[in-house]
Amino acid sequence: MSTTSLKLPDALKASISKVAAFEGKTAHALMVDTLQSAMEDALVRQQFYADADAAYHDTLRTNAVYAAADVKAYVLGRLAGGQAVRPQTRPLDTAKPMTPLHD
Repeated sequence: MSTTSLKLPDALKASISKVAAFEGKTAHALMVDTLQSAMEDALVRQQFYADADAAYHDTLRTNAVYAAADVKAYVLGRLAGGQAVRPQTRPLDTAKPMTPLHD
């Protein structure tokens, strides 16, 4: 383990102390737990963006998409317990712009 120093504003330090006391932890333990949780969230978010980017490029590669109405009908049919017909892919409408939302 290594040591890292943080200069915290007095108000933040007071809040950390207050929350740590409420949770029965030391300020150090609370900060470590909070940083660990934030890093786990960041890693999940990064994987989400990577998966979305891969799906975006796969759509461009295959030129195949599903119509929203067909997907909705399929999902509602499955939820109702009926024999839902799987939606068929359609070619991507190149007249409609498709750009990634994240760089």
